[in-house]
Amino acid sequence: MPANDSIVAFPDHITTVLKLPELRRLSAALFGLGLTGGWPLSEQPGFATAGIRLGNLNLEICAVDSAEIPLRDWLTFEPADLETLADDLESHGLAHDPFDEMKAGGRDIYTRVGLPALENGQTALQVCHTFFPTRTTGPVAPGNTAGIKQVRSVNIGVDAEHDAALTALLSPRSAKGRVEFSVGPVLAIDEADSLQVRGLTVETEDPDVATATLAEAGLVKTGNRKVQIGSLDIDLVR
Repeated sequence: MPANDSIVAFPDHITTVLKLPELRRLSAALFGLGLTGGWPLSEQPGFATAGIRLGNLNLEICAVDSAEIPLRDWLTFEPADLETLADDLESHGLAHDPFDEMKAGGRDIYTRVGLPALENGQTALQVCHTFFPTRTTGPVAPGNTAGIKQVRSVNIGVDAEHDAALTALLSPRSAKGRVEFSVGPVLAIDEADSLQVRGLTVETEDPDVATATLAEAGLVKTGNRKVQIGSLDIDLVR
């Protein structure tokens, strides 16, 4: 089967790592605001996860065994075509980890593919096809106490060491500035001194109300209309 011109279709979810008690507390608080679930809190040995749907993107908060997964955050893209993904990566000169196929009860859940050229020990970009329906709303979130509507942009930084690999991953799109997809938020790319998954810019009905509501739910207020969850900064805009 011929390879696709594009490897990735759109950003699917952004992940930050928390301690397990914080994960339990924050997932319950965020779902309690009326934000729908990409997936419910699930706990397994060495890995726990919850997916909170922000209209057009899932925010994944998880707890991991740091000996197995040392990363503090990562960004996951949906592949343009899982069947041609290995050929697509090869044709763009991107080495990949073995395909990690997750099943439960005989049912396919996801197939994840790591990209060594887009990882630096703290953060990573990866590709994952999800079989289980996790895009439960979109593009605008249902009514919720925080007034969150959707994600305007996923914000990352890239250094010279990782620039060529990012360019290959996003080709034929430009890997500079604001990268648009047919689905989901823009990918906003800035120059940085390392590869960084910085966070999100989130559209809300009222940024001040959203800031106060999210801070009360347990996120850390870091500035005017800014909160943080784990390693991710969230800018709240109208």
